[in-house]
Amino acid sequence: MFSYTPLDHDRHEIRLLTFNFVNPPLSHENLGDSPSINLSLSHAFLDAELAPVYNALSYVWGDANDTRPIILDGHVFQVTKNLFTALTQLHASQVRARIWIDAICINQSDNDEKAVQVRLMSSVYSLAKNVLIWLGPEPDGGAFQTIRSLAAMYRDSTNEGYINIETITDREDLQFEERMARLGEEVVELADSGGDEDGRLDFEALWKLFFDRPWWHRVWVVQEVVLAKAAMVLCGDEFVLWEDVKDIWFVLLAVSHRVLRIGDDKYSNLANAVNIIIGIFGHLEAASTNYEASLINAQERGVGEAGLSLFEALEVTFQSNTVAATDERDMIYGILGMVQPEDRCKIPVDYSSTNTMERVSFDVSKVLLMKYGPNILSSYQRLFSVKHHPAAIPSWVIDRTSAFRTALAVKVEDRHPINNLYHATKGTSWEEWSARSEIGQASYGEPRISLPGRIVGRVVNVGKTLVDMTVQKYSAEWYAVVTKWLFELIDMLETYRASLAGNSEFLTSTLENVWRVPVLDSDVDGTARADDGLWREVFLAGFETLTLTGKKQSWSDVDDEEQTELPNDLFMYLGACKVQRQRSFVDNTGRPGTTLQDVQVGDQVVIFPGAHVPFVIRPVTQKGGDVVHHMVGAAYVYSIMDGEAMEDDLEFQDIWLA
Repeated sequence: MFSYTPLDHDRHEIRLLTFNFVNPPLSHENLGDSPSINLSLSHAFLDAELAPVYNALSYVWGDANDTRPIILDGHVFQVTKNLFTALTQLHASQVRARIWIDAICINQSDNDEKAVQVRLMSSVYSLAKNVLIWLGPEPDGGAFQTIRSLAAMYRDSTNEGYINIETITDREDLQFEERMARLGEEVVELADSGGDEDGRLDFEALWKLFFDRPWWHRVWVVQEVVLAKAAMVLCGDEFVLWEDVKDIWFVLLAVSHRVLRIGDDKYSNLANAVNIIIGIFGHLEAASTNYEASLINAQERGVGEAGLSLFEALEVTFQSNTVAATDERDMIYGILGMVQPEDRCKIPVDYSSTNTMERVSFDVSKVLLMKYGPNILSSYQRLFSVKHHPAAIPSWVIDRTSAFRTALAVKVEDRHPINNLYHATKGTSWEEWSARSEIGQASYGEPRISLPGRIVGRVVNVGKTLVDMTVQKYSAEWYAVVTKWLFELIDMLETYRASLAGNSEFLTSTLENVWRVPVLDSDVDGTARADDGLWREVFLAGFETLTLTGKKQSWSDVDDEEQTELPNDLFMYLGACKVQRQRSFVDNTGRPGTTLQDVQVGDQVVIFPGAHVPFVIRPVTQKGGDVVHHMVGAAYVYSIMDGEAMEDDLEFQDIWLA
């Protein structure tokens, strides 16, 4: 029976595999008719003065119950079918260099060893001579030739092999956009004609390569390709360089923009194929680009190791909603290799049965909250994906692995200044107030934290309409439900005004500006305030059309022909509404707002120093009489998004979140 020799973790020891090419192949009674793959294990030290030379395999394990036997150090050893096909191809290719493969080189039954080896992933993949990406034994079907052709066209169009997007000037940026526009036009023409003398541009084969291969969706592969000095993609006995795969990114964007501009239905299949590939591949391109920028930054500053911040690694990886892992804890552990050491060391890697995904998320949320403050909570997403009820974890713990981000998610970044749209705390910084918080002492058993805050309102009415994520934008259903959402908010404001003794000048102004609430007072993309440019004029016109007609008709009664007769401003306004999973509310001062769907009457509006947006929290009285709060979510509240609530003399109090 095979058994592992322990590793010297203090010296960063790893195991490496070597193929034993024996002719004729060795036989073994337990191998049956399977081809004989014979391997030997050796040990090497990553911190040795002379680093070992080896390749590393990047692949998908596949079904753990579907295995094939190989010979390892003279003993039968079971590997998954997908790994077996990779080994078979490497054996047939007479690969002589040593190779690192996680399923064999790490003792998978030893949780302590796994935890240590996961922390070495950054070194394992960055020191490898080549990273071999195994997509499967099936032929690529012409996709690799399409990749080579598109990559060559990209390099020809840029007159060089690489453009540093991080340092590009405005003039260079304009020139680059013009070149990409011409490239998009050229590629679409070639695709329409079937290709050129160098080969056919087969976008269907390219789409299948991305859509049908599970490798693109495995969380571990992000750091594996990001850290690689060199990498190649293998399908059966064919390969293409990873650099060529990366270079087609801008080509795909250019093709997508060109097809959109043409607007011809005959290109719908091409557009769908390209946009699906962009969606699947986007997180890998973003991670690679950001990591390369961190390398340049580290070299220029001459400080520390390169790497992404924990926040940045989470953001780029989980912008895709298809990233997955067999062990859900690996959704975090699987990206730590590309995280800068000062953040990486704060996340304990623990594969024991008591360390659940909830605990891992607790650790991540705590690290991010201590570093960035309450802005982190603005993209608040409860752990809907975990097996236990969300109430089992603190309300301030967020699921950073979810692709869902609230429309109010504040951007926090280490390397680039971010122009956030709102300034609810009027320029106060987290650094100024962090000392008054109590976060570091929190544990999973005692998870309460304290943030300084100012309570500025209490929710007195809540809308009933909820826009589900399944409702497709620009559909008749979307127009109907958003219209209902908005008029429900207007009715709540009018009810509030009727309850006042006399007219309220503020309420009149509020009703005139209620159009801002569903669009969060921002443009279509949420990148500028609604008063910037022409958006105010467009949105006001759309809102006025809606208030004149919306209450008098049901969108279900409006046929396609009647829709074409409605002003375009109306559709632009409704399309700009950002109300998915949001409910409207009115507070005790008559301010309208919107926050996540769990809001209820009695919740409080709070301002946390250093945060760009206000939040809604819920007071909860515990058994001993102490009052703690549960986080509901970030909020847009009319008339306090630019620091207006900071202008009075209200004291900040300690807000305990549990």
